[in-house]
Amino acid sequence: MLKKNIKIISLEITGMTCDGCAKGIEKSVASLNGISQNKVNYQKGEGNFSFDENIISKENIIQEIEKTGHYKVEGTLNSKTNHFDLIIIGGGSAAFSAAIKAEGLGLSTLMINGGLDFGGTCVNVGCVPSKNLNRAAETAYHATHSNFKGIKPRGVDIDFKQIIKDKKALVTTLQQKKYLDVVSGFENFTMLEGWAKFKDNKTILVNEKDCYTAKKYIIATGSTTNIPNIEGINDIDYLTNVTLFDLEEKPESLTIMGAGYIGLEIAMAYNRLGVKVRIIEFTDRPLRSQTKDITDVLETQLKNEGIKIYPNYRVLKFENKGAKTSIHCKCPDGSIALFEESGRILIATGIKPNTFKLGLENAALNIDKDGYIMVNSKMETNLSNIYAAGDVINTPSFVYTAATEGNTAVTNAFTEENRMVNYTSLPWVVFTDPQIAGVGLDEIMAKKQGIVFEVSKIELKDIPRAIVANDTRGFIKLIRNTKTDKLIGARIIAPEGGELIQQLSMAIKYGITIKELAESFYPYLTLSEGIKLAAITFGKDISKLSCCTS
Repeated sequence: MLKKNIKIISLEITGMTCDGCAKGIEKSVASLNGISQNKVNYQKGEGNFSFDENIISKENIIQEIEKTGHYKVEGTLNSKTNHFDLIIIGGGSAAFSAAIKAEGLGLSTLMINGGLDFGGTCVNVGCVPSKNLNRAAETAYHATHSNFKGIKPRGVDIDFKQIIKDKKALVTTLQQKKYLDVVSGFENFTMLEGWAKFKDNKTILVNEKDCYTAKKYIIATGSTTNIPNIEGINDIDYLTNVTLFDLEEKPESLTIMGAGYIGLEIAMAYNRLGVKVRIIEFTDRPLRSQTKDITDVLETQLKNEGIKIYPNYRVLKFENKGAKTSIHCKCPDGSIALFEESGRILIATGIKPNTFKLGLENAALNIDKDGYIMVNSKMETNLSNIYAAGDVINTPSFVYTAATEGNTAVTNAFTEENRMVNYTSLPWVVFTDPQIAGVGLDEIMAKKQGIVFEVSKIELKDIPRAIVANDTRGFIKLIRNTKTDKLIGARIIAPEGGELIQQLSMAIKYGITIKELAESFYPYLTLSEGIKLAAITFGKDISKLSCCTS
């Protein structure tokens, strides 16, 4: 496929007498193949156009404008097309959040995006497709498994290709509605497809030919899968989350390299959709970032569903053997194991920032040893005119943190608010089944910080909602500062446990005490009642409490 060659021009147009004229020109030009964006301003007497030079030329656009005889293009306003108040490099959550804020401030903004489609990781190859497939897989699972003896599931007929087609349609719809449509009416905003590289700290080069300048820059180029340096890996047709979710043909089997949250969510979804799944993890257990009591519950569920897990196995070499791939691993005891994979191999071994083609060395921008752009809590870099946000900086990698960071970067670049991002009460969720959710500190973190703390943990087998649902997998755990009685952290592993975590995030943010949590009203036979019970059990034995305790 021929790579797009996007050009931006600004034309001086005479003959317009009202906004209707401008709208008419926009409609006419939009009908041309190769136009990516066009905005015509009657008051200024100009039109701004983005187009693919491989498909259409400037002359074609001028002819379209002048064809009725009512309007005339007097010339090209080149000086107005290459300088902006703000240039955003990237096209994901942080970038769009920054663009929305910039439009509200009346800033002329250019967004330059290369790699993934506009919308970035979340909508295209991350949150949206993965959670859609998780829900599809959950539906299939419940059609074959029941928590009630009196209900006998009759099985399920899975049309894998249709599931993927529906996922693709959903991605396309949300990309349009939640990203492109949001900015389509912006008066001061231009989108450009291409690769941006800093020529110096005040100038960028796009697609190695066109120079643009701005008062301020925001780098929001996101991240990509960190491919490990393993012998033979470049000789096999491995998958990442970017390529996996578009496969319409269901693989017979799937070996997943890595047992972090990405690998685990994919493992559970694809296993439930009928793919034989194996996980190879070089640490001692899945989701090593969490305490062992959490991962024990999860590992039990994974194994019960037939997913093979190989902890403390280190892959040494891949060998392409035609229809199969040989995987050579070093075992925990030092011996060598050989796995044969006749299906596909997925690399889910973490992420790395997309900073390697930006020419940051030309701008003298500071990055850390892993390539992340170094920022402070205001999203400021070591250069006063350059900010950064999202996965390209070493902060928690979530779509909602990226959005906050993008907004914060624009706010601090163009106003006197001095806004800072505080992650103390940041909630997060891993969408396995049961879900894992957390906020604030766990026991290990609190101990490292020297905080005097106490832990209360209530098993789901002691929570009425879970009891009546015949699904008692997991627990709710609260961590409090003993001296202040304030909640400083929480961890939940439970079916739909992610729906509980926002309340606990708010409790940490606003300094709510355990006593206040325990004395609040909670609807009976909701899982949220488990928070009340966990708060109460800091001072009482749950086994001796009534269902109506308070």
